[in-house]
Amino acid sequence: MAETPTSSSLDVKIGELLAVLKSLPRPRARTNLQIRLRPFLLRYTSHLTVIGLVVLVLSLGGIQLPRADSPQLLPPTAAPSLGNRTYAPLTDRGSLLPAERSTLVRFPVPHTTIPDRLRRGVITYTVQPGDTVSGIAAQFGLRWTTIMWSNEHLEDNPDLLLPGQILNILPIDGAYHRVCDNDTLAKIAKTYDVKVADITGCPFNNVQSDADLRVGYHLVVPGGRKPYVPVVFRPTYTGPFPADAPRGSGQFIWPTQGRLTDLFGWTGTRWHTGIDIANSKGTHVFAADRGYVRQAGWTKMGYGVLIIIDHGNGYWTYYGHLSAVWVRAGQYVEKGQWIGNIGSTGRSTGPHLHFEVRRNREPVNPMDLLPPR
Repeated sequence: MAETPTSSSLDVKIGELLAVLKSLPRPRARTNLQIRLRPFLLRYTSHLTVIGLVVLVLSLGGIQLPRADSPQLLPPTAAPSLGNRTYAPLTDRGSLLPAERSTLVRFPVPHTTIPDRLRRGVITYTVQPGDTVSGIAAQFGLRWTTIMWSNEHLEDNPDLLLPGQILNILPIDGAYHRVCDNDTLAKIAKTYDVKVADITGCPFNNVQSDADLRVGYHLVVPGGRKPYVPVVFRPTYTGPFPADAPRGSGQFIWPTQGRLTDLFGWTGTRWHTGIDIANSKGTHVFAADRGYVRQAGWTKMGYGVLIIIDHGNGYWTYYGHLSAVWVRAGQYVEKGQWIGNIGSTGRSTGPHLHFEVRRNREPVNPMDLLPPR
C-alpha cells in the first residue's frame, strides 16, 4: 500500500523545488525589464497601500467626512409698506454694470403700483380753497354732474361752492336722492330717468320695495340725471332798455385775463351757466361789449358782487364774484371799459371771474361768442 504524504514532507519538497528554480539561469531581457519596472512598482504599491489603509480605517471606525451645514430658511416676513412714494429708477442712482458695456438693460423699480379700487359707499369731502366742481369730480373719477346731483345746494348753481362745505361723493356716477313723503320707487326712477331695477339692484342701497323706503333716507341712483332749472335772478333795474343807450355789436371781447378753470355746461345739457377765469384779486374786468348797466353791487344768489350789462340786442353779460365795482346801475358803458376787479365774493373758493352770456334770458356758451385766445 502506498504511503500518504504528510504536510511536513510537502513543505520540504516545495522548498527544494524553489531552490532548484532559483539556481536556473534567467533570460537577460526579462531581467532588464524587471529592473526598469521596479521603481514604478514600488511607487504604485505604496500608493495602493495608503489607500487601502484609509479605506480600512473608515470602514472600521465609522468616521464620516465633515459636510457644509445647510442654511436654515427663516420664515418669510412682510416687507415694510412703500406707501405712495415714487422712487427713481436704479439707473439714476448709479449702475452696477461696467462703464464700457453699452447694452440696454431694464432695471427694476422698487415700487408696487396699487390699482384704484371702487369705493364701497358714499363718502364725504371738505371743499378746499381753490376747488371747483369739475376739479373735485376729476379727483374722484366722476362726472361733475354727479357732484351736482349728490349735493342739493349745488344742483341749480355750481357757483354755490364754499371752502369748508361738506360734499357727498358717490362711488359711481349718478344721483343721490333723499326720500321724501309719498315717494315711491317708480316716482324716483321717473324723476331720474332710470328703471326701478337700477335702484333696487344697486349694491349701495338696501331697498327692494316701497315698504323699505324711509323719509330722510338717501338712495344712490346709478346713471340718474336731473332736469336743469336755471336760477332766476332779479336785477336792480327791470325797466325797458333806454332808447338812447348804446347797443352792443354782438362781437364780444374777453372780459379779463387769466386761466380757465371751469367751462360752460356739458355736451347736450346746460349746467354751469358760464365760464370761470381765475386770476389774482384786483385784476381788471372789462365790459365784453357796450350796453347799459342793469345791476352793479351785492347779490344774495351766490354771485357775490355782480355786474349785469344789457347790450340791447338780446344779450346780457354777467360778471360775478367781483372785489370792486366801477360802474353803477343805469350807466352806459363801452366795449373794453374797466367796470370792476376780480375777487372772491359770494360763494367762491378763490379769486376768479364768473362770466355769463345770456341770450333772451337763457344762458349760452360764452366760448361760442368769444374770439380765440
